[in-house]
Amino acid sequence: MLRASPSTGSARLLTVLGGLGIFVWPSLLNGQGLARQALSSFPADTQQLAYSNLAQLRSSPDYPRVRERLLNRQLRYFQDFVRWMGLDPNKDLDEVVLGWRGPAVGYTGFFGMAAGRFQPDQIREHFTQSQLPSLPYAGLDLYASGSGHDPADLFFTFLDSSLAVFGRLPDLKAILDVRQGKANALDTNASFSGWEAELEGTAPQWGVLNGQAAANLAAPWFAGAKGLTADVSAFFGPVQAVLYRVEWDNGFIAHLAILCRNAESASAMAALVNVLHNAQQQPGGDGGTSMGSLLQSLEVQQNGSRLELSVSGPVEALELVIR
Repeated sequence: MLRASPSTGSARLLTVLGGLGIFVWPSLLNGQGLARQALSSFPADTQQLAYSNLAQLRSSPDYPRVRERLLNRQLRYFQDFVRWMGLDPNKDLDEVVLGWRGPAVGYTGFFGMAAGRFQPDQIREHFTQSQLPSLPYAGLDLYASGSGHDPADLFFTFLDSSLAVFGRLPDLKAILDVRQGKANALDTNASFSGWEAELEGTAPQWGVLNGQAAANLAAPWFAGAKGLTADVSAFFGPVQAVLYRVEWDNGFIAHLAILCRNAESASAMAALVNVLHNAQQQPGGDGGTSMGSLLQSLEVQQNGSRLELSVSGPVEALELVIR
């Protein structure tokens, strides 16, 4: 087992590869079928998936204390959108699956599927009476969160009273095309289906990034890092996927699995972790910051082509990990 001393650079690796970086408590984990429905509805070019079981999270006695630290900006933006639709995300939403077809940039570059208790007829009447923007597609009404003309506007539609899909207009249309058999679904990708199956039921929140999504997230963080002279994209090229989940027990334990194409690629990724760590220990590095104090037990373990990383810390330290 390789052990890296606490460092901001190593923390950045965990943050980047964690994608959304959403954290969870241990719980009785069941009823996560929405993730499988999303796989059969999301377009095949989806690069990143993030599952959240909000009902399970709300059942934790610690939820009020850490709620603001748990929810990433995309999920907060979506919850604001749900409130604007006249729904209460603290009562009406049970599960949410977010997806990205390209880089996760900004707050609206996602699409998704939600399960809960909805009132489609009431929302349709509200939009009609208020003359709010909507448009028909695939036999459904698509409701706009804004003017309906801004490319960043989110649209929302109901498949039934318990299932909704949402996203920017091209993404939402792509989901509906998949459901009508006009385009391939994400579950035609056997690898992605296998990664989802590995994570399903392990935590109320977890996520998958394919290699391209991980590289897109990593590039801005590692640009110009001291001591790193090689092209970062060369390290992430052999990465097939990154899987993440986090457990809670008087603090958090974050787990990431970096799946490489071969053992040599995994060894190179482990070396990258050490390069970043060593760079932070040099004069001008950030090894003496509170982030460095946080990561008292960063562990890196290689198992063939798979690299496992874990780190733990107190609840209050989440703001240092989630950027």
